[in-house]
Amino acid sequence: MEEPKDIKSLLLRQQWEASFYQIVEQYSERLLYCAISILKSETQAQDALQEGMISIWKNLHRFEGKSHPFTWCYSIVRNAALTELKRENRHKSSDVDSLSHAAISPVDLKWDGDEISKKVQEVLAKLPEKQQMVFELRYYQDLSFKDISELTGTSTGALKANYHHAKIKMEENLIGLLNLP
Repeated sequence: MEEPKDIKSLLLRQQWEASFYQIVEQYSERLLYCAISILKSETQAQDALQEGMISIWKNLHRFEGKSHPFTWCYSIVRNAALTELKRENRHKSSDVDSLSHAAISPVDLKWDGDEISKKVQEVLAKLPEKQQMVFELRYYQDLSFKDISELTGTSTGALKANYHHAKIKMEENLIGLLNLP
């Protein structure tokens, strides 16, 4: 009998090594792009991907089959990237504290692209998980609703609704956060 290559089948049959091999083989590149979209640094994204893959390996036995394996892996790698982003923000915060003797003018405190990007990620992290995933895959990865549907096993109608709600919440929160009219 031929070995199944379908990741979900492998996971449900508790074939951990084969499952992990297929996850790495089929998902690594897309998961790396997801991490890059959060961290804006390929080096940091590779670190987050590695942390995520370690977590995936350690938790393969927890996959319940309720979602598509990519969705499950995506959540883990996304959380690893967000943890890396928080770590980076704490590091930058301590760097700013060490410059307490330096004079900082109000002009220096204006938003720059990196700060806005981090604020967007903070707002995105507050969305429900399904909306986060759909927004990131559609907006950052430029996947079609059909492709996202195939990845997640969710209808395109539900995906469009989640994306619409995510856009509205992102807009509302960013307008308030960035003090825009």
